[in-house]
Amino acid sequence: MELWAAIDLLEGSVVTLVQGRADERTVWKESPLRLAGRWQDEGADGLHIIDLDAAFGTGSNEQTIRTIIRESGVPVQVGGGMRSAKVASSWLEAGAARVIVGTLAFSDPAAARGLVEAHGAERVVVAADYNREGMIVTRGWKESQGIPIVAGAQRLEREGFRNLLTTAVGRDGMRSGPDVATVRELSLATRMEILASGGIRDLRDLTELDRAGAQGAVIGRALYEETISLAEAKKKEEVA
Repeated sequence: MELWAAIDLLEGSVVTLVQGRADERTVWKESPLRLAGRWQDEGADGLHIIDLDAAFGTGSNEQTIRTIIRESGVPVQVGGGMRSAKVASSWLEAGAARVIVGTLAFSDPAAARGLVEAHGAERVVVAADYNREGMIVTRGWKESQGIPIVAGAQRLEREGFRNLLTTAVGRDGMRSGPDVATVRELSLATRMEILASGGIRDLRDLTELDRAGAQGAVIGRALYEETISLAEAKKKEEVA
């Protein structure tokens, strides 16, 4: 299972939020560039960078992200504010390995499909984040689409998407454990490559997600609070 280290950027700093709420943030002292290098050195398979300012419509961390992309020795996938095909394409042209689209896939499905057609399914990750009621949410997790997560994922698969990032918003930053049951359901209901996010605490959670059928996991707070070591996680994978 691929391990992606999360770097969420807000007002120039690396933060972790609780359930996506900007007013409940932990700000980490290390610079984004230093943390990108640290997670790479510790064994991350890739860097998962979210521009929260762009997602919330309050600003941009573009220059910082571009620098990380240039200096990184591992793949970088970028998300946050990808609300047009033009913006998403510009990140791929800047060297991002993949872009993450969420709102665009629902607000303008034709444009999102066009990204897949232009750049290939491997370079586009579609985000199907869901609330406590199991409904897909977009626009910085503030707007419900009224579509159940499994039905939404099946629809996205029919539209040509291959990589599915799924975040249990109610568990994000809560240290409550991932939603393994939904990951298992998604892996049985679709043939998409599932990247799980939200609530991951320790190595046992990663093992459970692997068994449930996830092809990858995005690790955030657990890395910063050091309840997961990437080096230990990779060593455990090698033994398994």
